[in-house]
Amino acid sequence: MKKTSAIILAGALLLTGCGSKAVSQSESGSVSTSGGSDSAAHSDDVVITLGWANGQTYDWGIGTTAENSMKHFIDEFNAKDNGVRVEVKIFSELEEFRNYGYDDKGTYQGYSDEECRQMDFFIAQELINKDSIDIIAKNSFCAPAKYEIFKCKGAFADLYKFMEDDPEVNRDTLNSHILDLCEYEGKLYSIPSYYMVNTMIGKSEYVGTKQNWTIDEFIDRWNAMPSGSMVNHSLTAEYIYYDVLRANTSAFIDYNNFETHFDHPDFHKMLVFCKGFESNMGQKLEGAYDQSRPNLVELYRIWGYNGAIYEDVDYANNTVDYPHILDGEMTLVGFPTSDGRGAYLSGGSFGDISIRANTSEEKQEAAWKFIREFYLEEFQLENFAQANEYTDHENGQPAKTWTILNGFPINNAARKTTAERFMSGYYDNVNYTLSVQNKVCKDNLTQADIDFIDDYVNSIDRWGAGSDRELFNIVEGEVLAYLKGGQDIDTTVDVIQSRASIWISEQA
Repeated sequence: MKKTSAIILAGALLLTGCGSKAVSQSESGSVSTSGGSDSAAHSDDVVITLGWANGQTYDWGIGTTAENSMKHFIDEFNAKDNGVRVEVKIFSELEEFRNYGYDDKGTYQGYSDEECRQMDFFIAQELINKDSIDIIAKNSFCAPAKYEIFKCKGAFADLYKFMEDDPEVNRDTLNSHILDLCEYEGKLYSIPSYYMVNTMIGKSEYVGTKQNWTIDEFIDRWNAMPSGSMVNHSLTAEYIYYDVLRANTSAFIDYNNFETHFDHPDFHKMLVFCKGFESNMGQKLEGAYDQSRPNLVELYRIWGYNGAIYEDVDYANNTVDYPHILDGEMTLVGFPTSDGRGAYLSGGSFGDISIRANTSEEKQEAAWKFIREFYLEEFQLENFAQANEYTDHENGQPAKTWTILNGFPINNAARKTTAERFMSGYYDNVNYTLSVQNKVCKDNLTQADIDFIDDYVNSIDRWGAGSDRELFNIVEGEVLAYLKGGQDIDTTVDVIQSRASIWISEQA
């Protein structure tokens, strides 16, 4: 039995701006601005500037279409007669960075770690020493860690003060649990527009019925599995590490205190567990992968309420089953940790925009007028799911499927409406994977399913900020060397913690 992926995000998870070269470059080589509608611009508009790392993530956005890009949203905002105009400074289009990512033959290879460091240093200096940027986002940096650190350093304005007098975007209209998790010392420097659940799932006959588990419980359950069983449908050390431990990397990074904890017993013990399987010689995604054997657990990301129904595909018999998780056949167990609290929440692929603390009050108010648009009920509903219209090849009639773009809306009313739409069948034929796009027949969700997911979300008290690419490479290189037998566990953990600690102290 093999479950297909819980749901496909139309674009990859946030690429942090350093995955590709800008599509378009300004003739001056310095600044790109949003097109918008010149007819709506007025000489007395308050102009605010958004810093953005890479032109492609600006032109093509959350749904990998121009219609869901930041550029599109800014153009729409600028077309309104609202007294504010947003311009954009794309750093990859500056003269000093426009050749980044290319080899000697002119072929684009992606930014190197050193190129990302240089670009982020420049952006940091812009924020510290200049007044050319008024709003900044996670996609403003190559390394998202820089954004997290600037938040902890007090570089951004507390958004709560703007929410006090806002009748539509405030603590009552937004998910209070998510706001609490995203606070830093009682202040809110950015708001995720959408969020998702990162957990693991398994059949209750194998993992039990208790939500979340400790590492010892995880190992005990594995030892009780039938002969020939698999973890994440694999018996390869690298593949098991990839989704069981690496997906939980943020648990060992503390941006608030500029610390890493890869020397924690949790990390050590789970690495030893992964090493107990056959190595694929340091290769992450290749090796044994079997969809038919008994499987202990697998990664499960929940983007919407439809995650309350598990899609269980039996490829051998070409059948699909849709058990409701609350009925007990499946259990959400989180990532194995010593305290049994391994599940975490994280932002979707859009949102997290901050206002500089040291810009004028007039510009801060103008910036809020722009930022608040992303948290309005109408915006969040329109950008929750994308309709895909096509002609049914069986009957020649128009048909429609849906792709969830972001995750749960943080706007309470929008989230409630999505729940009602799932229960009514409005989102029938939601795309679960790129390979299973035909008619998906399943029971509609019930209010009990909705309540089950809400309760699970509210039980999760950890927000995952993600890991920086350079830090990720530090961990990955040492782990893969250990899994293929190149070094022992103590050396691996010591080297990772030492290098990671140096790295995060340098960021601070």
